[in-house]
Amino acid sequence: MKFDRRQFLKILPVVPTVGLAAEPKSYRGMSDSAVWRTEAYKRIEKHRKDDFKVRIIDSAKKPIKNITVDLSLYRHHFGFGAAPKLARLYDKKFSAEIRGLYHDFCEVLFHKLTPENSLKWKHYKNNAKFTEPFLEWCKQKKIPVRGHCLVWPEFRRAPKSIERFRSDQEGLGSAIREHIKFMVNSFNYPVTEWDVLNEAVNHDEYMRILGKDVVKEWFQLVKDMNPNVKRYINDYSILTKNNVRHRKRYFRYIKGLLDSGVPIDGIGFQSHIPKGFNPTPPEEIIRIANDFSGLGPELQVTEFDFETSNRDLQAQYTEDFMTAIFSQPKMTGLITWTPFEYAKNNVPKPEAALIDKDLQFKPNGMVWYELINKRWMTKTIVSTDDNGYLKFRGFKGRYLASISHSKKEILDIDLSESNELVVALT
Repeated sequence: MKFDRRQFLKILPVVPTVGLAAEPKSYRGMSDSAVWRTEAYKRIEKHRKDDFKVRIIDSAKKPIKNITVDLSLYRHHFGFGAAPKLARLYDKKFSAEIRGLYHDFCEVLFHKLTPENSLKWKHYKNNAKFTEPFLEWCKQKKIPVRGHCLVWPEFRRAPKSIERFRSDQEGLGSAIREHIKFMVNSFNYPVTEWDVLNEAVNHDEYMRILGKDVVKEWFQLVKDMNPNVKRYINDYSILTKNNVRHRKRYFRYIKGLLDSGVPIDGIGFQSHIPKGFNPTPPEEIIRIANDFSGLGPELQVTEFDFETSNRDLQAQYTEDFMTAIFSQPKMTGLITWTPFEYAKNNVPKPEAALIDKDLQFKPNGMVWYELINKRWMTKTIVSTDDNGYLKFRGFKGRYLASISHSKKEILDIDLSESNELVVALT
């Protein structure tokens, strides 16, 4: 059934906007007839779906004909994700019921996770008791994890003990290298990517001491230690809070690093929209992303949120932002940095959250849920042909396949990277 975006938004609760004169009330490209949206839908169909062939064989490697298979996508290849506070999932000062609800939301709503501040140099020791069970849970649920971040090149972003190296080039270089080694060694799978360098365009204290070429050393060190983990650079005010000067500097900085052989796999865009800022028009989002895609590495929105009291506008823009990003072929994920309100004054910007303090969906959270679990979802029933093949078109990702043959089996089928697969029944 075709998803009617405006009909869905009409059923969302309308929040009065009295006193919000300073906040935006619209953005270019939000109308139903906007050309960018039609084109985005076409790109999603082309780039996010595939024609799959799954061959079902028996233990003797013979094709199994004419059996019915119920297929359901449960984990998108595209990283629709979030950055939860790990204490809410594991600290026993919260009830088991509450901790369980946060786990349920994370499993149902998000297909990639990053443990907010828990892997930052300044904070990882204080969060270690939560990080281990979190990573184990993600491994069990097959949820990939973003590591954020290895080097944020300001002394105030590191433990206070690092301050003593302000006048010690050798000591600072060694401390950063040992930190990178420790983190990459300690946090392996399900950590599939790291922000190796965060906000380096305007913050370069370490590079001024160690030399600008040290960035190549950091990226190369991560590559040498774990060539399978993706290496990202990350910065702000590129897609949202669109600062043209900063965006051009970020582009030139990345190009310079790539030209000098720095092994960068991905380019991150933080994408916060603070209160009072106008949302960047979706077609502009796409245009900027297209420009950066020409640099080569994959792209990802690493920290999206939209802080506003206008919940209707927030919901509409969330839907359009997600559509724009999902439609851009080089984009690999979209992480919301503020999934939960938690409690009053317990996050810096509670109005940006998808889920309120009572663990109820806000309108923007309902949009997120509907898109990922309904509109951009594949559920189908298919029968094998005479050669044992299931053939269907669907979104790329992991599927649960319910098969009744000699006995009922539920198989986990990964159709993320390849559109052909052979599955043997026991």
